[in-house]
Amino acid sequence: MKTILFIASFTIIFLSVKAQNPNPEMAFIEGGTFKMGNQESKYIDEFPAHNVTVSNFYISRYEVTVAEYSRFSRMAGLPQVPGAENVPATQVSWFDAVMYCNWLSQINGLERSYIIVRSDNNTIVKFIPNSKGYRLPTEAEWEFAARGGNKSQKFTYSGSNKAMEVAWFVESGKMLHKPGLKAPNELGLYDMSGNCLEWCFDNYDATFYSEEDKTNPIGPEISLTKVCKGGNYKGVEENLRITKRYFQSPDYKDESLGFRVVRNE
Repeated sequence: MKTILFIASFTIIFLSVKAQNPNPEMAFIEGGTFKMGNQESKYIDEFPAHNVTVSNFYISRYEVTVAEYSRFSRMAGLPQVPGAENVPATQVSWFDAVMYCNWLSQINGLERSYIIVRSDNNTIVKFIPNSKGYRLPTEAEWEFAARGGNKSQKFTYSGSNKAMEVAWFVESGKMLHKPGLKAPNELGLYDMSGNCLEWCFDNYDATFYSEEDKTNPIGPEISLTKVCKGGNYKGVEENLRITKRYFQSPDYKDESLGFRVVRNE
């Protein structure tokens, strides 16, 4: 079986978009230790609650939009995503999202966070943990940021105990909305509950929380599915909880599934 190293050559892409320099608005997240998960949940994959420590990082204040993603997809020859330019980019697979992160890193002069290896029937993504480039948040980073980091007021949803204040979901608007129209959380992050479900980097394992306390966890080594967080505009209020865990195959696409990006400090 012939295997090739997929180091996307974006030389032409880089030259054509360098002047535009798309660069998402990022919030600095001071690292800390928190209780991840929900000991009282009825869902077994949310407990036991356990101590997790994350380092400093940056996370985009908003979900990646159609306008932002389309610059990449046009140049990479990928299908165009649906929707108005100012709504979150959905119908994006996990593989598409990590490729976008590499592209965004390169056009901003940053090292890539992923090495992507493709063979005839498989794709392997290797994470470079010390890279300064853009990447998907780990599940722990996502949950820490959604909770409000070290400024957390321990809300049920990201920024409030009242879903209507912070989230687009089935009772507040049955469609994607421009990011940032609802109230932000304690760290100035928008739509981490509702609007679109968001990819995380981690492999999913329902029993992963049962292991020992962790520092900068990146999920189990092997799994057929990836973690998603945050709920979406089609979901009910209960599914917007910060600790709610979802999972999908990395090649899965859906009209309510998108992503946001992070960077190391």
